[in-house]
Amino acid sequence: MARAISKDFLDDLLTGELKPLLDMVHIDDTLDLELRGKCINIYYRGGSLFRITEKVSRTYEIFFDLNYCDTEAWRNTGIIVICNPTIQQAVKDIPYYKQAMDMWLHKNPKYERECQQLLVRENNNQGDISKSTDYYILDIEYTDDSDRSKSRFDIVALKWESKSWIRKDNRKCSVVLMEMKYGDRALDGTAGIEKHLEDFKNFFAKPLSVRQAIYTDWEEVFKQKCKLGLVDGLQEKQYDVKIKFNEPENESGNKPEVALIFANHDPDKTKLGDVLSKIDCNNYTFNILIANASNVGYGLYVDKMRDITEYQA
Repeated sequence: MARAISKDFLDDLLTGELKPLLDMVHIDDTLDLELRGKCINIYYRGGSLFRITEKVSRTYEIFFDLNYCDTEAWRNTGIIVICNPTIQQAVKDIPYYKQAMDMWLHKNPKYERECQQLLVRENNNQGDISKSTDYYILDIEYTDDSDRSKSRFDIVALKWESKSWIRKDNRKCSVVLMEMKYGDRALDGTAGIEKHLEDFKNFFAKPLSVRQAIYTDWEEVFKQKCKLGLVDGLQEKQYDVKIKFNEPENESGNKPEVALIFANHDPDKTKLGDVLSKIDCNNYTFNILIANASNVGYGLYVDKMRDITEYQA
């Protein structure tokens, strides 16, 4: 499913009736707006605060999941919020919607998704920090529905190194698919690393024409995010990027890249090393990288990416 939104949708966010919601995203850095084609999601702490869906004749429906209100602590507040608020109600009552989510997430934490949202903020719209990182986040929780595999990627990133001579060329961009693991519990099994590597493998095995259509959509997503003020530090002439294809058969020898991000891994535990040691890189037509922090933080840098073979060694 294409992620870029329609021109009318974009215009209504920039200058129309949806502008108050976009303004709230701009002034509240706990919120993250992601494009979903026929709708957008405004995330808070990794959960969907609002889903705004484009209907007919430039009308929109706002949805809040009332399951977030299903806690005793929230019911004790006596505050009532509604599932389908108007734009004005949604903007006015954002603190109450967030409070309901806080109470639900206290009992049902989603730390991995919170970390994904922090990754977006640090690399896309954190002023000078974002300007100097080497990756922009195009999307989180991406579902590839171009075939029956329904592969999911935690993060789709645009690799565009921050060196000035590279940033002057909007064709020196590539896509890096990323998977984040929080803690050491989900390193193997049905949602483990090898399963995600198979998802990456299936994606890069798609016909070139299919992937080209997806990449073209990601280019438009980046342009729209820039126009919406969701990406800092770029001039308008830099919005129109062209993603290059890294293919195993290219003469340059540059392979596609995927990256694994391990948040709060306990270095005393052996499970991660055991899982990584079993991965046969010869089974994959892409380079597998592991992201390292620049000291402590969520900024992503090329120099901090390590090939998986270094860890295996």
